[in-house]
Amino acid sequence: MQTCKAKYDFTGQVALVTGSAGGIGQAIAEKFYQDGAYVVITDIQEEAGKKIAASLGNRAIFIPCDISHPEQVNQLVEKTVQHFGRLDIMINNAGINSTAAVDRVTTDKYPDETWQKMIDVDLNGTFYCCKAAARIMKEQKGGAIVNVASVAGVVALRLQVGFVAAKAAILKMTEAMACELAPHGIRVNAVSPGSTITETTRHLFYSDTGSFSELADRLISFIPQGRPGEAAEIAEAVVFLSSGSASYINGHNIIVDGGWTCGFNRDF
Repeated sequence: MQTCKAKYDFTGQVALVTGSAGGIGQAIAEKFYQDGAYVVITDIQEEAGKKIAASLGNRAIFIPCDISHPEQVNQLVEKTVQHFGRLDIMINNAGINSTAAVDRVTTDKYPDETWQKMIDVDLNGTFYCCKAAARIMKEQKGGAIVNVASVAGVVALRLQVGFVAAKAAILKMTEAMACELAPHGIRVNAVSPGSTITETTRHLFYSDTGSFSELADRLISFIPQGRPGEAAEIAEAVVFLSSGSASYINGHNIIVDGGWTCGFNRDF
């Protein structure tokens, strides 16, 4: 696999990345740091988050936050500004999906508590983060927000109705916010990853003991590039949208899926 890693200059800018104690969020945080930004790692996984911040260096800090609680989100943004003096980039990556077979069921059997958890974290949490960041960015007269959605918000996947609904809502919410905040110099965009290798997807698909490992070959057969994505490949799209190179891109969703959705097979 060959990838082209663009280099951007975020010197002096502050990037806050939710859900960055591992997986895609960690890759995004590392990319921002490599390109000169001050980085705030935030997650509910405190030990992992502290380790990642320490491994990056003195331009990174860790602040714990459960994004499903608006008061914690407000404190997160306040602490970021207190520490670094500003907030230039908000990356809303934190989210959850069902990993247990009991939750991967049809709508008539879908647990109410699973639905509520998906909405609380994936949709409400993203909204709270955008709202808190927008307040600061309006005062600064500029900023960039990127919401990490999913191909599940573009084309419906089976047995994941809560996840699908939340991610689809994030895409329309992104467009609405882009319209409202652009006059204040704030751009709002989204990135929708396809199947990407993380600890969660290894647990589900990409290991011999994965809960749905028997489906992995069929899933990959629907991806024209014939493989799942890497977290660093998703990070490249997120960082691009946050950069000056994307200064006239607003309200857009970049799908990073190896071509899965362009020939989508609804049997999966």
